[in-house]
Amino acid sequence: MSEVSLKQLRCFLAVYSEGSFTNAAKSLHMAQSPVSQSVASLERHLGEKLFERRPREVIPTAAARGLYPEVLELRRRADSLPQLAADMRDGKKTRRIRLGGVSSTFPAIITGVLAALDDYSIVVSDGASSDLTLAVDNGDIDACLVREFSSHRPDEKIAFREKLCVAFPNGHRLAGRSEVHVGEISDEPVVLFHRSSAPVAFDLVASIFIEHGRTMRTVAHVSNEQAILGLVAAGAGISLVPASVAIQSWSGVAFASLAEARHTYPLTIRTAPGDPLKLLHPLTEVLGRWAAENDLTP
Repeated sequence: MSEVSLKQLRCFLAVYSEGSFTNAAKSLHMAQSPVSQSVASLERHLGEKLFERRPREVIPTAAARGLYPEVLELRRRADSLPQLAADMRDGKKTRRIRLGGVSSTFPAIITGVLAALDDYSIVVSDGASSDLTLAVDNGDIDACLVREFSSHRPDEKIAFREKLCVAFPNGHRLAGRSEVHVGEISDEPVVLFHRSSAPVAFDLVASIFIEHGRTMRTVAHVSNEQAILGLVAAGAGISLVPASVAIQSWSGVAFASLAEARHTYPLTIRTAPGDPLKLLHPLTEVLGRWAAENDLTP
């Protein structure tokens, strides 16, 4: 009897998450045929059908749903072996956590998390919310900090909600103010996310203008806060960003509170299905305390 391979497990996880052999192959940067063959080989080894193949979708069977969290943990453990070996060689005995974060968590929020979790060996990656949540579901990372929330997931929780503030280029007529009103920025060009990459951020910013009868004049759509603040510093326009971003100084950028802003912008923790490393509660507590210490919460 053949042994189960890591390739088979990776293909199983990708098909499970993507709901398609074609999309799974794309996510793995493989041709579709080897992915299909790997899953079929795994099914033969287990003696169980894992997916119902339909013309336009692939449906996990009960066996696949039961195996998924276990396979995810096996994948995580296998990927951790090189780092664990290095830690043991260096005399370290800390648990390794692979943590992902959206751009708005860099550098302030991630810095706070790393400081609070200094007993762990943490590997950090960045990405869009959609990419990070898929990485968690595929077992590529153990947990992520994102700006979206799905209330039906037991392995997801909002750590805190914060306000949006306004970023101005230095030298702007409002740059010296500690607080501004929507009416004072309604005619300003706005640098903002692509809605496709950050729908929550886009909608929250747009809603502030809409609620006050103003029209948002967008001049640039980008994919991360660093690009947004770079364009603001260059004088391309202003932007509305999470208050946590303003904790760190940014060259060429001044921040001001927005009087009409409310605590609506979520920072969400999502862990691997079933939370196998039991990260959800401690990360929620760490981030909640960090937000309170930095006056981000009511």
